[in-house]
Amino acid sequence: MKAHDKESPGAVSYQCPICGNSLPHEPSLPRFDAPCSECGYHLWCRRRVPSGDTELGDTELEVLPQRTPEPWEVDQLAKCLAQNDAHAHVVVDLAQLDLVDSRFVARLLSLNKLVHASGGQLALHGLCRNVRETFAILRLDRAFQIVEGEEPAAVRG
Repeated sequence: MKAHDKESPGAVSYQCPICGNSLPHEPSLPRFDAPCSECGYHLWCRRRVPSGDTELGDTELEVLPQRTPEPWEVDQLAKCLAQNDAHAHVVVDLAQLDLVDSRFVARLLSLNKLVHASGGQLALHGLCRNVRETFAILRLDRAFQIVEGEEPAAVRG
């Protein structure tokens, strides 16, 4: 058990989605260059782990604001999820984003395709009104499973 797992119930810790390195709760990440101190992966998202979580459940990824991943970063993440059998249920939390651009949407579509190709499911959570409206206008709400509510819910097939 890692030290951050001993926090109070309901507490959350964060990890690099590639190597599992612990990340600060509120990282002071540079806007456009946020590498993991352990593996060097440029963090565009971080893995959220509920305190004391020992069961294999959904992989919860929290997107960091003002950081659009490059295609190879999305590919690397998808491969890592598949290798670690963490691809079955992936929830991507977009709550920290007020807007999305076409490059970011393209990366989400790519991640969705890669997760589905490896037999998993991907859901989006935490869409603010602007992002939700953008997805509706572009009909992306048909391409993604969008989960409503305050807490990410399990991805349903």
